[in-house]
Amino acid sequence: MDYSKFHNPYDFANPIADADLFIGRKQEMEDIKYYLDHAQTAPKPINIAILGPRASGKTSVLNMTEFEANKRSFCTVRIDLDEGDIKTHLGFFYKLFDSIFSKACECGAFGGKDSKTYDVYLDMVNTYRIPEEKLFCPVLFPIQYAKALSVGNVDAQVSDFNYRNDINKIREQINRPIVILFDEGNVLANSRILLEKIRNYFMNSTGFMIVLTGTPDLFPVMDVVFSPIIRQFKKIIIGDFKDTKETKECIKKPLEKIGLDPDALFDFQSLRDIEEIHDLSGGRPYEIQLICHKLFQRVQLQKAKKMRLDWAVLEDVRKELETSQDISSRPILSKIKSLQKKQVAALRLLCACDGRASFEQIWQIEYIFRDELSWSKESLKKAFEYFVENKIVLEDQGLIKFAGDDFDKIYTKYYAREQGLSLAIGNLTIEALWNSRMGAYFKGLKDGKNIVRLQLDNEIDFDQAVRGLADEEKAQDIFATAPPWILDIYFVMIKYRNEKEIPFIAMDVSLPWFKACSWFYPKSPKGNFEINELERNFKDLKDRVNKSSGKFTVDVRTIAVISTDILFRKIKTTENSLARRIAVDFHLFQMFEEYLNRKDSEEAFFYAKLASELCDDISPGDCNNMGYVFMNKGELTGARELFEKSISKYAEEQEKALPYYNLGILEGKLGNPKQSLEKITLSLRALNNKNYECGCLFIPKIKGKKLIFEEVREKPNLLEIANEAKRVIEINLDETKEMKQT
Repeated sequence: MDYSKFHNPYDFANPIADADLFIGRKQEMEDIKYYLDHAQTAPKPINIAILGPRASGKTSVLNMTEFEANKRSFCTVRIDLDEGDIKTHLGFFYKLFDSIFSKACECGAFGGKDSKTYDVYLDMVNTYRIPEEKLFCPVLFPIQYAKALSVGNVDAQVSDFNYRNDINKIREQINRPIVILFDEGNVLANSRILLEKIRNYFMNSTGFMIVLTGTPDLFPVMDVVFSPIIRQFKKIIIGDFKDTKETKECIKKPLEKIGLDPDALFDFQSLRDIEEIHDLSGGRPYEIQLICHKLFQRVQLQKAKKMRLDWAVLEDVRKELETSQDISSRPILSKIKSLQKKQVAALRLLCACDGRASFEQIWQIEYIFRDELSWSKESLKKAFEYFVENKIVLEDQGLIKFAGDDFDKIYTKYYAREQGLSLAIGNLTIEALWNSRMGAYFKGLKDGKNIVRLQLDNEIDFDQAVRGLADEEKAQDIFATAPPWILDIYFVMIKYRNEKEIPFIAMDVSLPWFKACSWFYPKSPKGNFEINELERNFKDLKDRVNKSSGKFTVDVRTIAVISTDILFRKIKTTENSLARRIAVDFHLFQMFEEYLNRKDSEEAFFYAKLASELCDDISPGDCNNMGYVFMNKGELTGARELFEKSISKYAEEQEKALPYYNLGILEGKLGNPKQSLEKITLSLRALNNKNYECGCLFIPKIKGKKLIFEEVREKPNLLEIANEAKRVIEINLDETKEMKQT
């Protein structure tokens, strides 16, 4: 295929504006939707601050907030701020007023944008002339603005009384909530007076909701200015993608959007390439888009057949970064380029918890898990002192911090990878670093792949939480009040539902500056622990913890398995919608694993049934997959509902091809060949002669004079299979007609 005919779907230069391409942020969007719904009825809405580091996706979330507000018929006013907006108070509040008044007129206020009122308004603010007849001047701020600008008085004070009255009059005219969305809110951080006036004008007025974006350092400023009204703000924290599933969707959805088969361009099956992009980008949406842009570009230029990460792509990404910055003006980068490989390894280790850990803490974790295989304390200290001396890292109140900014971190990462080195300036907490090392340690054990680690909060009573999960009598919503890992216990219990108890090993570590508690259990109910062997594996670790003035204990436990009925009732009735959504995703993933990889259709149906009963809001693709598992089980009524739901949820016609085909097979199984042919024909029409690779499909065949259905699992092509199915069904119809005539 000639991919040069398609535009590059990975737009790293702009925030996401298309809801179909928006990935992840489920909990964040749940919160935003809740407070938008709240604003429809509440006299004073809860305002929202969308906070996160640069290039974390805040503006994309703001765009989706605007989309959701418009769905609710709010009057949405978008204000994209820049430094010039705060030069004068009059100029700032004109920009704000103009945006509100113009959007209100667009929504029908004051006769709309074709009215005499709006025409007079435009004359005043553009010519600075006041009409003698003020019948069509229902608001006062434009008159003040025109008078001030007509004499060049750009520093004129805005009348608080008149401005507040004007915006309230606008609100009464449109009779619906007004949501004001400020992007780049940090522009306001240097103007306390503007923030105070925004508070006085809007947060004390009925029917106005403020949503703004900013970096986390904006909120302390707001806390000072808005207090105690700061309580009216809900903080939405936007960070990097933590789950590779989100990175996978970031890669997949743009290709689907322009009508390409993602599997033809990228290896989604092995997950190796997805994990590599996720690790390299650190889960930052901007970087994922940038990497994929370069990967797709190479395919378009016929430099590669598939989107696969290699050193040439890393070089392209690094060069793209250079075009946005003057590298020669950044001395830290030239110093990093001169580092030897061993020094790069030291920098990576020392900056793993950028600004959150001391040298002593970093060293102790390195020593506990790796002894002195890579470093002695003296050699690591020497490298640290070199970095401090050359201003590559800083030591602030004992904590180690990389001296560069975000761009330096990103550029350094790609430059190092291009040289075959791994270097990412991390922002891990010391706890996260410990858990990461513990995970890597377990992977290195003989049976590490067969053991699952459950990371726990030190302050939580594990046994009490499990009792709350098992207690059928109490009305307590355990998923709303318990820590996040209670979901992990739910998953374990579901997996072990046919067993009486689950064996656990509890491991506690206590250091002068840190405590950690982890529990381990066999990945499969068929597995088991050899406690003596496991203790031997832990011996060296335990010795090094003790030498570091710490304490290390290992204990064997068993926990009784909780009834699936009790568990399911609790998760189904919880008010924690995110917990329920995570449970649904778990069941869908297990369904997929059991059916395709383990070929256990009974177990797959169990998980499909749980997912279908737990949530109605399931993606069209998952509805189709569940329907397929239901159909294989013979649950044809449920399968029909799921296929039809999948078809109704898909927006694009080509996306409907697979559920149409499966519905056609279902009709064939029910003995309805006419309806079967109709649905398969719709599938072919939706495909429009384009290939579509699937995980598995049923195909009709004629055996004797009977129509049977066989499953094809070797990545069948839907286009080929549907054409063959159409031919077979047509033959079957002809034979049936002949038999009736005879």
